[in-house]
This record gives sequence, C-alpha cells and structure tokens, in this order.
Amino acid sequence: MRVSINYHEILEEFLTKELDWLKEEFEILFKSKMERFTINDKKIANDIINYILENTYVYDNLILLNLLNEALEKIEKNYVNLF
Repeated sequence: MRVSINYHEILEEFLTKELDWLKEEFEILFKSKMERFTINDKKIANDIINYILENTYVYDNLILLNLLNEALEKIEKNYVNLF
C-alpha cells in the first residue's frame, strides 16, 4: 500500500487555519480598544506575534512565507497604534 500526500498543501492548509485564528484573536483582544492601547496590550500583541514567528515553520516555501507575511501586514495595518 502506498500513501501519497502533498505536504505543501497540508502545510498551507494548516498555516491558513493558524493565521485565521491569529486574526480572530487580535479582533477579540484588541478591536474594542482601538486607539486606547495600554502598555500591557502592546506587550501581549508583540508576544503573540513573536510566538507565531518563532513557532511557525514555512520550510523555505515561498507560498507559506507570503501567506504569513500578508497576514502579519494586515494585522499591523489594522492595529497601527498597537505596534
């Protein structure tokens, strides 16, 4: 029996779900506080981003790297005063 799996598609699907979670998490934590972020809010946001960057492996795949980059840019654009 031979199992054929497209790892890049699986990684892309997993990363997409993780980035959706990240966007939702930022909405839950920070959307109601727009423009009134505390120092603690900024620390939490940076800690979340750092955790995602340190623990998300894109395996030199440009598609995955672009997905990650686009998601982070959108978050930074939506929450300008948070970073």
